[in-house]
Amino acid sequence: MRQKLLETADVLDDQIDSYAQLIQAHYNFQDSDFTNPSFISQNEIISVGRIVPDNPQYKDTDALNEHSLALESSRLGGIGKRIPLDLTELSNFAFFPGQIVCLKGKNPSGEVFKISEVVEPPYLGSPITSADELKQYEDVKLMVVGGPYTAITDMNYKPLEDLVGKINSEYKPHVVILLGPFVDITHPCISKGLDIDVEVDGKRIKPKTLDEVFKLIVNPILKKINPLIQVIMVPSLKDATINHAAYPQNSFDRKQLQLGKNFKCFTNPSMFQVNEVNIGVSNNDIFKDLKDVTKGDYALENRFERISNHVIQQRRFYPLFPGVSKIKKSKINGEDFEEVQPGSNLDVPYIGLADFNDIIPDILIMPSDLRFFAKIVKNVLVINPGSLVKFSSGSIVTITIKKPSLDELTKVDGEENMYLHDIWKRARVDIIKS
Repeated sequence: MRQKLLETADVLDDQIDSYAQLIQAHYNFQDSDFTNPSFISQNEIISVGRIVPDNPQYKDTDALNEHSLALESSRLGGIGKRIPLDLTELSNFAFFPGQIVCLKGKNPSGEVFKISEVVEPPYLGSPITSADELKQYEDVKLMVVGGPYTAITDMNYKPLEDLVGKINSEYKPHVVILLGPFVDITHPCISKGLDIDVEVDGKRIKPKTLDEVFKLIVNPILKKINPLIQVIMVPSLKDATINHAAYPQNSFDRKQLQLGKNFKCFTNPSMFQVNEVNIGVSNNDIFKDLKDVTKGDYALENRFERISNHVIQQRRFYPLFPGVSKIKKSKINGEDFEEVQPGSNLDVPYIGLADFNDIIPDILIMPSDLRFFAKIVKNVLVINPGSLVKFSSGSIVTITIKKPSLDELTKVDGEENMYLHDIWKRARVDIIKS
């Protein structure tokens, strides 16, 4: 992946400078209140920067602790210098590499920035809708399914075919959200170059390309979904049938994959709306990748809830930086081999496309290899649907949302006939083992 260093540096600096402006506007700080944290200071100062490891040779497999963190300033706020952090005075904190923070502290020696307080950022507002518009909506049922869609032993996609049958006859959702990978590039049949054949019109055919695998095997199954059901497809970095393998990621080409008109192809990540419900989807495993350093009350919190709060607070679907590389170790003829697999693959010059818009989504869908869950974090319904196919049993998620009733919704102060959606109050989430 080709990235220009200057463009990357500008984007990373802009994240810090934008955060500083946000903090300054919220707390009414003056420009003179912000100081370079690497300067010697006997009095308390305020600095904004990015949490980074203090070791330039850090690898994502290394374990961090409270003594191995540093603050990296922007070129505007501190000539881009890194300064080690002393966190001994803090009783509660949760830090991770890539996190943008505002810190108060002193640097009496010029060697270490001694932190006394973490200045919390304001949260984005929740979406609101007028009373007249809310009255138009009825109950809606969503289904969320994460890939892969076939077992690691074959490429017949029988689990997907069984699921489509249940979608049409049993679940009957209004909208189905399908998350990649659909043709998984790490599948043994693909990564090892094994022959793949499929029966079409009574004949055995061997696909010549991975695009043909989708068109000949996956496409006919997906076309069996009732055309009255809207299907939303979001790719994965492991998808073999997409040209863009970096995050943020472009959408599938619906026409190239010969999908029906009831299919919508969205980017990864993406935010979209179903009725009044704002939904954010990010298909990059932040729950597995993000390993934060915690102390005090944060260390006692549920890890999934804590990471979800990081995402909401940082206003970014994937706030971790640098990204995570994934290496699979194996032996061939007695020799050790390392196979590089798709990691987080951050395309930093375009990482701004992974930021939230002006609002927090009502529902935040972030699939992970870790155990499925549904939790309420800061009035946001956060869901990890798991995968349709796993070694033991997979999972799918259905979300049933009652039609809005104005008597049960929170009215916005100072706004005439405007209401919060309160999806977390009127949604039922069912996690079903497949």
